[in-house]
Amino acid sequence: MSAFHRGLLAALIGALLWQPLASAGDLGNFKGELKLQGLYQETPSDSLSEALGVGSHWDSTQNLRLMGDGQMGTGWSWDAALVLDLQQGEGVALERRLYGYDPALYTPSERRDWWDLQHVFTDTGDRYAALYIDRLNLAYSDEHAVLRLGRQALTWGGGLVFHPMDLFNPFPPNALDTEYKPGADMLYGQWLFDNGSDLQGVVAPRRDPLTGEVAADQSAAGLKWHGFLGQEQQYGYQLMLARNYDDDVAGIALSGSLGGATWTAEAVPTRLSGGGLRTSWLANIQYAWTWLGKSYNGYAEYFRNGFGVGGSGNTLAELPVPLVEQIARGELFTVSRDYLALGLTLEWTPLLDIEPLLISNVNDGSALVQVQAVRSLSENLKLRLAAQSGIGPRGTEYGGLETSAGSGIYVAPGRYLYARIDWYF
Repeated sequence: MSAFHRGLLAALIGALLWQPLASAGDLGNFKGELKLQGLYQETPSDSLSEALGVGSHWDSTQNLRLMGDGQMGTGWSWDAALVLDLQQGEGVALERRLYGYDPALYTPSERRDWWDLQHVFTDTGDRYAALYIDRLNLAYSDEHAVLRLGRQALTWGGGLVFHPMDLFNPFPPNALDTEYKPGADMLYGQWLFDNGSDLQGVVAPRRDPLTGEVAADQSAAGLKWHGFLGQEQQYGYQLMLARNYDDDVAGIALSGSLGGATWTAEAVPTRLSGGGLRTSWLANIQYAWTWLGKSYNGYAEYFRNGFGVGGSGNTLAELPVPLVEQIARGELFTVSRDYLALGLTLEWTPLLDIEPLLISNVNDGSALVQVQAVRSLSENLKLRLAAQSGIGPRGTEYGGLETSAGSGIYVAPGRYLYARIDWYF
């Protein structure tokens, strides 16, 4: 971290820590969140984790997030978030060893950020401690225009589990914590039309993780139009044109309602810089209802991964380069072509939600099962419990892909038990 960035980080720390104590309430709004998490990961004896010296283990994480936002005169506003991240456990050492094993597959996302707004206190053994800025932007808005510069969150597309149209830090399909999407450094603009349509544009510089320099072939720029169809504007549509990591990406999405349910369909063709066309698409539907005094919100989503491989028996070493690049950049999280996701949120009581999720790999018959329960303990306190397991034989994605033919070493999604306390203040 440069001297400039260290000074900027220190200034933000001072502002976020001091301002809540100040009497001038017009300076901004401030709040915080503390997350205390424990996770038990079960590791099979033939896994890559075991081969790298890490077996079944417990990990703990403490995450403190301080947030502030406010006005700076007519039309101007600011938004900032500072995060202290502490991790302990063998999972910390495993992440480091995975990067050493294959940097192409395990490149940390912060190596690509335009601004270096992170300070790592320690990253040795089974401990990791870092302080970083997850939001830091200045915005101007009026009746029709929005302009925002800095680290911010942006989501494009209407995927529920998979996000082929989202070019900026999409969540993994099995993400447990989706309260705050990781921020990305960008210049964002939006023009709002009187009929409800809008045009969005973004430029997101990124660094080459090998050289540390901002590079055009690592960056993104795009436009997205959101409009309506039908006499009563009952259908919404989105059109996207973008250049992302030197690939040309287009997107078209259509959404509407059907018998009380809502649905979305998307198609995202990508022309690769090295030649070739890959088209991903999804279709989903969600519906809310009540039964026996309980409230339900169910959904189903089908995803076609245009970068994926078919069949079973694939190995990591044989995956196509464009697919590996998408996984390394955190844009894709699956290796096969066809997936069906089924999910439900059951409000068991006004204070307890139960959220099962099934992701099925249609090509090889394997599946990922996750169940989460969220209990409100008080107005500012929540308890989250979760469990996840892959189902399927060796040689399948969720049962375990072999690293290379005949290696006898497999990579599969983690089988874990998870607990977290969230305190909001």
